[in-house]
Amino acid sequence: MHTGSDILILGGGVIGLAIAIELKQRGTNVTVITRDIQEAATQAAAGMLAPQAEALPGGPFRDLGLKSLSLYPDWIQKIETIAQASAGYWPCGILAPQYQLPSNTNHGYARDTTASAQRQWVDKHILQHLHPDLDPEIAGAWWFPEEGQVDPLKLAKALKAAAQALKIDVKEGVTIEALQQSHGRINSVQTSEGPWQADHYILATGSWASCLLPLPVYPLKGQLLSVQAAPEILNQILYGSNIYIVPRRDGRIVIGATSETVGFSPHNTPGGLQTLLNRALRLYPSLKDFPIKRQWWGYRPATPDQWPILGASHCDNLTLATGHHRNGILLAPVTAMLIADHLLEATSLTLLSAFNWQRFTTASTHPTTMPSLSTPSVVAHGIITTDKFSREPLVETLPGEDSPLTIAGRTFASRLMTGTGKYRSFDDMRQSITASGCEIITVAVRRVQTNAPGHEGLADALDWTKLWMLPNTAGCKTAEDAVRVARLGREMAKLLGQEDNNFVKLEVIPDAKYLLPDPIGTLDAAEQLVKEGFAVLPYINADPLLAKRLEDAGCVTVMPLGSPIGSGQGIRNTANIQIIIENSHIPVVVDAGIGTPSEAAQAMEMGADALLINTAIAQAQRPTSMARAMGLAAVAGRLAYLSGRIPMKDYASASSPTTGNVTG
Repeated sequence: MHTGSDILILGGGVIGLAIAIELKQRGTNVTVITRDIQEAATQAAAGMLAPQAEALPGGPFRDLGLKSLSLYPDWIQKIETIAQASAGYWPCGILAPQYQLPSNTNHGYARDTTASAQRQWVDKHILQHLHPDLDPEIAGAWWFPEEGQVDPLKLAKALKAAAQALKIDVKEGVTIEALQQSHGRINSVQTSEGPWQADHYILATGSWASCLLPLPVYPLKGQLLSVQAAPEILNQILYGSNIYIVPRRDGRIVIGATSETVGFSPHNTPGGLQTLLNRALRLYPSLKDFPIKRQWWGYRPATPDQWPILGASHCDNLTLATGHHRNGILLAPVTAMLIADHLLEATSLTLLSAFNWQRFTTASTHPTTMPSLSTPSVVAHGIITTDKFSREPLVETLPGEDSPLTIAGRTFASRLMTGTGKYRSFDDMRQSITASGCEIITVAVRRVQTNAPGHEGLADALDWTKLWMLPNTAGCKTAEDAVRVARLGREMAKLLGQEDNNFVKLEVIPDAKYLLPDPIGTLDAAEQLVKEGFAVLPYINADPLLAKRLEDAGCVTVMPLGSPIGSGQGIRNTANIQIIIENSHIPVVVDAGIGTPSEAAQAMEMGADALLINTAIAQAQRPTSMARAMGLAAVAGRLAYLSGRIPMKDYASASSPTTGNVTG
């Protein structure tokens, strides 16, 4: 039995060591045990200190990030002084380039007066003077002068050196196997080196926390790479849509990072690195000329709401400090301070209370579970899923004819999506969905939440183990509203047992008469939702340029309308949809306006990857029969497209042989 410490910290990453140093300096005897410091989430970090550039949502989480940012200069100085080593701290500021000009800016530098963020707008012409190698299509950038970076590997080494200088006992190579509990207390920690015992325990094992306790923490793999440039070629961090480019003082430039729900699957992948390079080269094209220096990966400890889990646990002598997701480096100083205050000052901390583990047990009676980690997954535009969703197809596809529909790495046998609105009864809806053979069902989040007519009891009306929910943001008039409703939709899917469902059909429609989507609001909302890990399926006008912008932003499909919603006018913009299909590298789903199976087949014959049809089925005289007809039309149109139609001619061509005729 290993004994003798006041506090035993489980986990030797940045969070665990920061807490250990804080406690030691307050006079506490501390021991740290860890399997391998190199496994920590530090490996998946670029080291940005960016609570404002990353647009952390307002409230306790943003307050936590801003508080930690304010602590950083003094905290880093303390660590570097003790360790006699640099942590690579550089308050270099962050530029967030934008491809659309915000409405609240003037020319040149303009301070943002609409938000609490300390940011300034840099006009395109000034930005091009400062950084001539940026994408010329960029309209300008937000400048965050108070933010910066540390080098995560240097910080980890400095923390370890500081711990050693303070005589903190750090035991590496120790695998933590179990927590031995009795009567609401931890009696000991079972490890590969035998049991360990202390007066109090702190769980800081990051992505591995759920291996010891049923906490909703799971690993998000992040892939990164670096290139080597001349020093000072870039002096500010570039924070783009789903990409960041972080320069170091020695000329290295770090590019990151993917966000993949693949369990503890190791190694860099071609798909992951290609995604990073494509996004980085669009933002900063001159990167193409720099030699690749290194590529690596690590695991961020994520939670369902992306907030950390801090403070008291179900055991009197166990404190939690895990689930920091992509903000572990940023939050290290404030986490160390709050945990030490919690343990030693015995005071009620308002900021800490928002991050208690019990928030996951009081929100609903449904257990919070994490994505399955047993099945390999596929990367598609940065959105990762973990398994296939299988259901019997309406019509069996002939061998070798086609591959399944794949959206965000998830595969579906049916290429028809349907909705849940406008049906005369739940029976009609259920029977129609079954008859159509579809697997993806779109649901209006607002209407379910408000129990709008036709949506009461919808959650219980369908078997969600066989259907994949596509929450939609119908009724949202602004990008901000759509982002908020999308978050609610993700939680709604979790309550139905689809814990890894990040899909959202994005609709931003301010126009009540024609119900045409707002292109600017849609793009703004899409960029934010992709940043938050959603698989975004945006509903748009048949605008090829907007479709390309949305694809570049990381959307997993584009969904151009055939004609106005519910009009039944069919495909009225064939030419534009054809251009979108020809230039898209993500699935194209024709949505809205289809009224008959022949129109559904027409869309598929053009090369569309899938269809979304609701009104034409729900309002038909016989919805179930129409649903089956639409399902068959989708199959027929797809087979026709794959088969290749004959060329059109201006003259007749006999179908009978012109030689070997019987005569006489």
